[in-house]
Amino acid sequence: MTALANTGSEAQLFGGDHIVVGESADALIMRAGFAAEVNGILTRCLLRAPIILSIGRQREWIFITQARTQLRTATWADLVRIQVGYLPVGTVVPLPGDSSERRWLQRPVFGECAPPWSAVVSAARSASSVCGSW
Repeated sequence: MTALANTGSEAQLFGGDHIVVGESADALIMRAGFAAEVNGILTRCLLRAPIILSIGRQREWIFITQARTQLRTATWADLVRIQVGYLPVGTVVPLPGDSSERRWLQRPVFGECAPPWSAVVSAARSASSVCGSW
């Protein structure tokens, strides 16, 4: 993935008011408390993901990543077990707006790449006590 262009807003950055999973970006969704741990691991690894907060009934964080990569079956099973969601290719993820039930926790930084999808998956597996030690 190329670095994000130096433009003035998220809408310009992503080419509109939404992201389509699988085009040039992807998304992983997880519950808020666990997501904070995952974000901490990413930060310690000097990675920064744009993160959207879902403010509604379910408090979830949506990590925007580079395009999805192939994973082993066991890794997919771990994601299901630790309740990390992934969206089907083609799913529309609306970006936070003024009247949205979503807001940015970490806005995208112009000129920076989103983290690799596999890095966020790895951080989630590391944060989970279910997966044990690696």
